[in-house]
Amino acid sequence: MEKLERFLNKFIGPVAARMNRSKFFSALAEAFMRTTPITLGVALLMIIGNFPIPIWIEWLKNIGLTPHFNAALGATINLLSVYVVFNFAYIYAKKDGHDPMPAGLLAIAAFFLLMPQAIQTYILGENVTKFPAQALIKSSSNVEAFQMLYTGGSGLFVAILVGYAVGLLYSYLIKKNITIKMPDSVPTNVSESLSPAILSGIILVIFFIVRVLFSYTPFENIFAFITMLVQAPLQHLTASPIAIILIFTIANLLWFFGIHPNMVYGVVMPTLTANMTANMVAFQHHQELPYLAMAVVSYVCGNGFGGQGATYGLVISMFRAKSARYKQLFKLAGPPVIFNINEPLIFGMPLMLNPFFFIPMVISPALMGGIAWGMMSFLDFSKYNPLIAMPFTTPAPIVMFLKGGFPYFLVFIVLLIVNILTWYPFFRMADKKEYQQECSLEQEKAAEN
Repeated sequence: MEKLERFLNKFIGPVAARMNRSKFFSALAEAFMRTTPITLGVALLMIIGNFPIPIWIEWLKNIGLTPHFNAALGATINLLSVYVVFNFAYIYAKKDGHDPMPAGLLAIAAFFLLMPQAIQTYILGENVTKFPAQALIKSSSNVEAFQMLYTGGSGLFVAILVGYAVGLLYSYLIKKNITIKMPDSVPTNVSESLSPAILSGIILVIFFIVRVLFSYTPFENIFAFITMLVQAPLQHLTASPIAIILIFTIANLLWFFGIHPNMVYGVVMPTLTANMTANMVAFQHHQELPYLAMAVVSYVCGNGFGGQGATYGLVISMFRAKSARYKQLFKLAGPPVIFNINEPLIFGMPLMLNPFFFIPMVISPALMGGIAWGMMSFLDFSKYNPLIAMPFTTPAPIVMFLKGGFPYFLVFIVLLIVNILTWYPFFRMADKKEYQQECSLEQEKAAEN
C-alpha cells in the first residue's frame, strides 16, 4: 500500500496538480459543467415525451405532440456543441482577466464558419414508389442550412478545438494591444462592443483560411477530418464496456489517494458525451442504439450508486455499526448518499487513504460493470431510453427503471446486493477496530474515576 501511494504521489500527483492549474483543462471542465442547466432543464420534457410505455408514446404521436418533443431535443442536446464552444472561449477569456463575452460570440461565429452550410437535396422520378431501384434523380439542389450532425455530439471535438483556439487568440491579441482605444466620453457599452473589432477580424480571417484549406483536402471540412481521424477511433474505444470499466476503476483508484477523478473524466468526457448523443439521435429516429452497452455499463460504474466509489453498499452496511463514531456518521452522512452526495462520507469516514476500504473502492467498477454487461446477454434492453436525463442527485433505482424498465431495475437489485457484499466485510473490520478503541477509552476513563 505504501509503495503504491509513493508511486502515485511521485508520478501521478504532479500531473494531476499541473492539470488542475491548466487553464485548458479547468476551462473545459467548467464549459461542460455549465451546460447542465440545459441538459437537466429539458429532462422533464424528455421524460414526458419518451416515457417507456408504448401506448403513451403512440398516443403522443397520434395527437401530434411527438414533433414538438423532438424540437425540445433539437434545441438542447442537438445544439450541445454550440453551447460548449461558447462556454469554453468565454470561460478561458474570463480566467485570463478579459471581457469574456466577445470571446464567446467569436467562438460561435468561428464554429459556424468552419461548418458546411449547404445540404444537397434530390427530387426523384415517377418510379420511386413502384420501382425504387429504377427511380431516376429528376433534379437536385442545394439548400442553405447547418446540419445538426455537427451542432450536436459529432461536433464536440471541433467545438473544443475552436473554443480553445478562440480563447487563446483573443487573450493573446488583447495582451498585444490589438484593440481600438475609445475616448472616455464614449459610453461603456459602445466602447466594449467596438474595442475588439480589429482582433475579431483577425480571428475570423484565421478561421476563414482554415476553412478554405480544408476545402482542398479529401475531407472537404474540418468536421469530417476530426470525425474520421480522431473522434471516431476514440468513440469506439470508449464504447467498449472493458474500457469504461477501466476508466472508472482508475478514477476510483486516484480518488482513494486524494486525486480528484475529474483528472480522468476531463480527458474522456468529450467522447463519452459524443457517444451518449449518438444514442439519443438513434433512439429519436427509432434506430438501434450504437453504444447501448456503454450506456448501461457506464451508469452503474459511475456515480449513480451513491456517488464516487459506489457507496450505497457501505451506507447499508453501516446499519450494523457498533461503534458510536460510525453510528453517528451514518445519521449524518447516510441520507445524502441516497442522492449520490457522498463527500461527507468520503471525508468523514474517511475513505481516502484508509487501508480498510482500498479494495472495495477500487474493485467496485469492475464487479458492477462486469455483472451488468453479463446480464445484458439474457435481458431485453431494446426499450432502453437514452433521452431520459435526470439530475445527478436522482437515486439509482428511479433512473434505471425510467431508462430501461424492469430489466434495468433487475440489474439494480442484483448490483445492490453485490455492492453490499463488497463493502460489508471491510466495514465490519473497520467498525470492529473503532469499537475496540472506544471500549478501551471508556475503560481508561472509568479507571481514572
